[in-house]
Amino acid sequence: MISLNLVLAGLRLGLKNRQVGEKWISDDYSYLCKGLI
Repeated sequence: MISLNLVLAGLRLGLKNRQVGEKWISDDYSYLCKGLI
């Protein structure tokens, strides 16, 4: 299971590296959704 701290760290990295981060964040969100369902 993905820890929330790891997700938050990823979001912060995504904000810093926007062009790369957007895809990364959307991938991470799809992972989260799969984990929650």
